[in-house]
Amino acid sequence: MIDVPVLSIDISKSKSVAALFKGYQESVSKPFPFLHSPSDMSRLTDKLIKLESETGKRPHVVMEATGNYSKPITAYFQDAGYKVIVLNPLQTHAEKKKSVRKVKTDPIDANRIAQVYYLNEFIEAKPVEDHILELQNLCRQYDSFNTLYTETQLKFRSVLDLVFPKFESVFAHLCSPTALRVLSTFPSPKAILSAEREQIIECLKPAKKSRDWNELKTDELILAAKESLPFNRAQQSNIRVLRMYIELLLSQQNILTDIRAQMVFWANFSSDYPLLRSIPGVGEATATTILAEIGDIKRFPSAKQLVAFSGIDPSVFESGKFKSSNNKISKRGSPYLRKAIYQATVAGISNRASGPLNPILRDFYLRKINEGKPVKVAIIATANKMLRMIYGILSSQQPFSISN
Repeated sequence: MIDVPVLSIDISKSKSVAALFKGYQESVSKPFPFLHSPSDMSRLTDKLIKLESETGKRPHVVMEATGNYSKPITAYFQDAGYKVIVLNPLQTHAEKKKSVRKVKTDPIDANRIAQVYYLNEFIEAKPVEDHILELQNLCRQYDSFNTLYTETQLKFRSVLDLVFPKFESVFAHLCSPTALRVLSTFPSPKAILSAEREQIIECLKPAKKSRDWNELKTDELILAAKESLPFNRAQQSNIRVLRMYIELLLSQQNILTDIRAQMVFWANFSSDYPLLRSIPGVGEATATTILAEIGDIKRFPSAKQLVAFSGIDPSVFESGKFKSSNNKISKRGSPYLRKAIYQATVAGISNRASGPLNPILRDFYLRKINEGKPVKVAIIATANKMLRMIYGILSSQQPFSISN
């Protein structure tokens, strides 16, 4: 059992509850609230200094991981030189379930957090390097903005179906700068059919394609306009909304481009980034996200723990003599890492004209398929293989080779 004084904190948004302990079940005082303000944090530090003076031991600070709420508190105490332990909520929840009565109060939770810490062994939450923190924040914001961008595209398409139904047959990429520029200038079949042919060609010229390509696209636009059956009621308001969505899409594209450039900028501060990029299937965006979520590979004593952190390890269900053989993945740990690994795996197993992008992953995937595994199960198994490959590459600091 750990024998150190502890400051146990139950974190909330702007006001938390703390409890001080000299040792296991040796509370110094009743749990007390404090604000997340410089003055209250300073007073909390004074209490820690007094506790250290009384016990002769430097206190540890213990709290639950609560997303963004716990980050400033963690950083504050780390900067002050205290050992900070951040508990997984699953661990404190397990302790809570032991209670016969269903009680949920902040003071009780503060005591419970300390109890979980004293009865177990935990690893100190090490400060993360600044460039990894910058990268992690950017990657997560990129994912969020990308989700918004996808939603905007869907809404844009629903309006376009009313205004200019056949327009999407002309451009392979409906939200490309050229397609959006043409649509903003000629937002309806009537606008295309009323325009001079040379006006349409001039609108296509910024794409810097050949004259033949401009002529072909002009013919396709005119044909699409003739074959479209738009919803002619509320047409003006729909055109107005369509142009608003075009502006929004262009703005979101610029934001995503800017964030992505910053992601690469911060990723290049790490020697692990080129190692990740050496793996076939791991692109720019997936490499930065994987790096941001893993951080220092030394945090994981084994590949198995890295797999568990990603949440693609199989859950286990056994009861008596029954042992389930159809278990889903745990989906615990980092959802951002899980998504990036899945995307990299799908890219890696893809087969191209020149052969598979990542022969090792492709062979492993096909072996699982030949064993009778469903496609999704085979992909998850291959994603597991991909993570173990990443663990080996980052641990050895050697780039990918066919023998990995």
